[in-house]
Amino acid sequence: MFQKKFDKTLISVVLAFTMLASALAASYVTPTRAQPNFTLWATIGPDPYWGYYGGYWDIWYSLQPEWAKIGVDLQLYFQGDIYSNWELIWSSSVPEGGWPGGKPPHAWDLTMMEWWLQPQGMLWQDGIILAKNIINGPMGGWNIFPYLSQKSDEYYWGMQTSFDVDTRKAYADAWQVELMHNPPIINIYSPHVYEVHGSYMQGYDPYCFETQPSHIRINRTLVDSLHNQGLLSDTAYTRLYNDKTLVAGAAEAWWSYLNPWCDSYTEESFMALMHVPLYFFDIVPWPAEGEVVDASTYAITPRLASDMPQDIGWETDQDGEDVFRVRIPLRQGVLWSDGHEFDAQDVVWTLNDIVLYHPEGTSATGDTAPIIKRAEYIGNYTPGDPNYNPYAVDLILHDHYVDLPLILANDWGPGIMPYHYFGGVAPSSTDPVVTSFDKAKLVPVLGPFKLDSEGTPAGNSWIKLARNPLYFGYDLGWGPYDIDYWIFEYVPDASTRLSKLLLHELDYAGYPTAPVEVFEELIGQPDLTVIKTFYPAVNPIWMNFNNPQLSNRYVRLALAHAIPYADIYKDILPSWGITDPVPGGSFIHPWQYYQGVQLFNTEMGQYTYNITRAQQYLNMWFYAQTGEDYTNGPVGDADFSGIVDLDDLWYWLEEYGNAPYTRPITWLDPSWYTTYPWPADSGPIAPGNDIDPDFDNSGTVGIEDYPLWLANFGREYPFPGAW
Repeated sequence: MFQKKFDKTLISVVLAFTMLASALAASYVTPTRAQPNFTLWATIGPDPYWGYYGGYWDIWYSLQPEWAKIGVDLQLYFQGDIYSNWELIWSSSVPEGGWPGGKPPHAWDLTMMEWWLQPQGMLWQDGIILAKNIINGPMGGWNIFPYLSQKSDEYYWGMQTSFDVDTRKAYADAWQVELMHNPPIINIYSPHVYEVHGSYMQGYDPYCFETQPSHIRINRTLVDSLHNQGLLSDTAYTRLYNDKTLVAGAAEAWWSYLNPWCDSYTEESFMALMHVPLYFFDIVPWPAEGEVVDASTYAITPRLASDMPQDIGWETDQDGEDVFRVRIPLRQGVLWSDGHEFDAQDVVWTLNDIVLYHPEGTSATGDTAPIIKRAEYIGNYTPGDPNYNPYAVDLILHDHYVDLPLILANDWGPGIMPYHYFGGVAPSSTDPVVTSFDKAKLVPVLGPFKLDSEGTPAGNSWIKLARNPLYFGYDLGWGPYDIDYWIFEYVPDASTRLSKLLLHELDYAGYPTAPVEVFEELIGQPDLTVIKTFYPAVNPIWMNFNNPQLSNRYVRLALAHAIPYADIYKDILPSWGITDPVPGGSFIHPWQYYQGVQLFNTEMGQYTYNITRAQQYLNMWFYAQTGEDYTNGPVGDADFSGIVDLDDLWYWLEEYGNAPYTRPITWLDPSWYTTYPWPADSGPIAPGNDIDPDFDNSGTVGIEDYPLWLANFGREYPFPGAW
């Protein structure tokens, strides 16, 4: 940010200093002081608990009296269902630029939602960092917040394109500090939880889940023993021992049956058993049964690919862009469930025509299109050419990208589709093979299971998968073992999911919620595996920067210091089954590693509950308003960055003679690699970066503002060291 505008600033310095003499004689009017007072609306889901579906009710209740202490009126809007909440904050129905700030249902200011990142890297972060200025365009994005910060993005991109471990760690640390300094979210905690499943279901990891089924099995010997001890009912015994059937408790309904349009956790789970990506989420070495996994051992390993990506090198593309080529070798002898052989044509077609450039976008587009430009046949020899290589593809990348294997292991969208079945014509999201179970059942799969049957009403009852005998993994000695059928049963209530787990009507489930003491009492029961483990997610407050108060950095920092973290940890989280919460941070959680090095910044200061400090931050916003006593505000800090620097002089020069600066919110050029996603001559002016060079609050950016900038050059707000 500083480098891009520095030359312009130097050119203007002479002009600025010639104005100094007349400016020193200026007089100022001190407005009447008032107290800050505005309302923020939180949109809240109907589930009172935490997680992807949770409304976090008790946390919101705890914030209301605290924020009132600094003059912020927090109002709560409870949605009738979770989908209404998602439609408001993150959906293709969101208008370009996002909903305005204000009272729901057609506006919003705040919400809470879990943000999950795999321990292996930053999958699912690219969709909001790199595609963030496109709400409903073909790149996906569908952003919960329009946060545009050049400094943040440069640190992020440096982290994602640095293969040297020390360099990547340095960028990761700097990125986290910047996000704490200019927060797009306020993360309240990263949790430890209790993972519970039937002890006879073995080889399952909750963070590789169904994407890595190679170790999962029903231990039929243990099933027999537990039944003989009276710990399994006759019904459960018959289902597990004779019918070889697992039942998962699904917390969410489903609408799609084809991986490119995966849109729920339940779809993610059952699709991962059918539609196979190029790589696995994995653990190396795989842990012993019941062992707590070391987060640094999570890895990415080949699945449809026969090896990790092979670097070919930099080249100049046909449009003049410098691109990086990698080669993906493919397994030979892999068959679709209809007996047709899998090859490079399936991969090239899936990536180019569906994942990257489908006119509707897909679930993976936002996470792949900023990285992968296209897939190519080796030497551009297409099927039918005598030089065609069916067992490798090249990927043309916009940059050499660390997390490429991870985004190719993504189970939300890049599952390889059968070219031969679709005849090379990409289906649409409304095609019956996507939306109809009976049609989707005909689509060949590469995974260990295929669709078998479904209950009614569709998407809200149960869905049953049957073993695919042609799955290539069986020939490699992979599982699943002793499982012929896999059922996903819709159980929307969290406490009901736990009850059915304890009765072994379910074998495992998402978000079984109960107080910590309930889980602790279950430890040691022979029919259950109960493990206290980390949970790779942050649980933040998300803020709508289209709200004029929240677009101001000082307001966001005021809110961050008016959260009673210790009380939440002690009085609320244990009732949700959460123990040993890790404070704050930004998006990176403590369980993300690169080459054995923790990416989480352990030396970074965290937000603490401090109402005095919260009021100091809010005063910076309050006294910068026209008509208020500017001398108590961030005088000279035009961009509210917390420090008076040359950037602020440039904004003053740019707006000299204008009324108080209010740049309209616009959504800009989506190109990441040719131009930054805002015009070069305007700087990082976007939601989340207010600009106000009217330092004396007179109503006009004038000569009188210059000496205020000069006198405060280098000053930090609201106190020394805050920068």
